[in-house]
Amino acid sequence: MRRILADVWHLDLRVVEAEFTLVGVNPALDQFKGLARQLREEAEGQARRYGRELGTAVTSAMGT
Repeated sequence: MRRILADVWHLDLRVVEAEFTLVGVNPALDQFKGLARQLREEAEGQARRYGRELGTAVTSAMGT
């Protein structure tokens, strides 16, 4: 999907990835709850920043 969107359609693609998404599901990963929470918060922050940047870019491109 990433290759099609970026390489074929030449979109400015930004991907946000979150690690340790199975913490709370897989008991073997319970020791990483704090780290998983931190990584999720960082990913959510990054997604918000990218969203704001996209909104600014679209608004600028529309000339408003």
